[in-house]
Amino acid sequence: MTVIGAQGAAAPAQELSPGRVNFCLFVLTAAWSLNLLDRQLLAIVAEPIRLELGLSDTQLGLLTGPLFAVLYSAAALPIAWMADRWHRVRILAACALVWGALTGAAGFAASFTQLAVARMTMSVAEAGCNPCAQALISDYVTPEKRGRALGVYAMGVPLGLAAAGFIGGPLADAYGWRNAFFILGGVSMAVALLVLFGLPEPVRRATPRAPGVAEDAGFRALLKKPAFRHLMLAGAWGSAASYGGLAWGIVFVVRYFEWTPGQAGAVFATLGAVAALIATWLGGYLGDRFAKTDTRWLAWMPAIALAAVLPFGAIGAFAPVVLLLLFTSPTEAFLRSLTLAPGYALLQRMTPADARARAAAMQSATATLVGLGVGPLLVGVVSEGLAPLVGADSLRWGLAALLIPQALAAVHFWRAARTLRTDIIE
Repeated sequence: MTVIGAQGAAAPAQELSPGRVNFCLFVLTAAWSLNLLDRQLLAIVAEPIRLELGLSDTQLGLLTGPLFAVLYSAAALPIAWMADRWHRVRILAACALVWGALTGAAGFAASFTQLAVARMTMSVAEAGCNPCAQALISDYVTPEKRGRALGVYAMGVPLGLAAAGFIGGPLADAYGWRNAFFILGGVSMAVALLVLFGLPEPVRRATPRAPGVAEDAGFRALLKKPAFRHLMLAGAWGSAASYGGLAWGIVFVVRYFEWTPGQAGAVFATLGAVAALIATWLGGYLGDRFAKTDTRWLAWMPAIALAAVLPFGAIGAFAPVVLLLLFTSPTEAFLRSLTLAPGYALLQRMTPADARARAAAMQSATATLVGLGVGPLLVGVVSEGLAPLVGADSLRWGLAALLIPQALAAVHFWRAARTLRTDIIE
């Protein structure tokens, strides 16, 4: 087997030992977890921030959503373009160092504007994590093992989101929300050094291009695939439903059931983490297994799981007692997490080797732009708009509005399966 080096030259494949691969997966999963943790921390401590800085629900929605999403999405493709050509490990380490520093900087904010500036600049650095990591993993392991490897990496999503609750929440309760930003930003900076000095830059797995073939022909061909476009839309709408719930879930428990952010974050994050970690591993295993029979299962399985979320989302939004939420919330986390590994594997299997970082960046960018840009703001706007009509129940209706993007995500995953057999190249 021959591969393409960082600048396109053919080179022999250099396989890493299983132990080294596992170490690389551990570090990349840790970086991805911290990436999600640092961006989600604001939602965990949103209520004490709102009270101290005098913010409205719409302002909270802007901070947790569009103000982060716009710059994140704008930065993702340029950083991924560099990652498809240059040293991915160094790019990832630099991004982690910067987003960690800016997470800490958010702890100094004394106004909406200052918090918004810290949030927006942090988003640029965070945009480099997922494209670099997915591209690295695709070169660390062979295609037949990629689904399971990406399944391990995908565990970073529930780990990071849960850690924001069961670590960030108690830190905020014990030491204040500002110190929570300082501490967790420092952890990300430490992991940046582990990435830089601990990960090898692998040779890129690819067949050398034929003479006269344009460098970006593979990426342009990818954009024309119907399954790729539906996958992007499925991820975007699914993220809107997910991020909307994540941004307002703790606020919901604090407001209606009088828990502290630390209590709500610790309990619901722990339950969600256990459910999501099991489902993420299971999704990678089942995706690899079912794909041997029919590759369309990589799209069918997420479609079925996301459709199954709908009744639990409706019950949770109008739950009269917190005990009911203790059932519906982890169930939603389990079903959503089943989709992560198949979605990652599906994307990499239809993408040429010299476009993997950009494909992952486009996936992250669309998911973040629509997910964070629409989800949290949708809940905030609906809640504030209906407050004169339904009073204290307005946030319930805001959360119920997330059922619309949830249903759209299931539809687009199902439609992606129609052309999957011809769109997959591995």
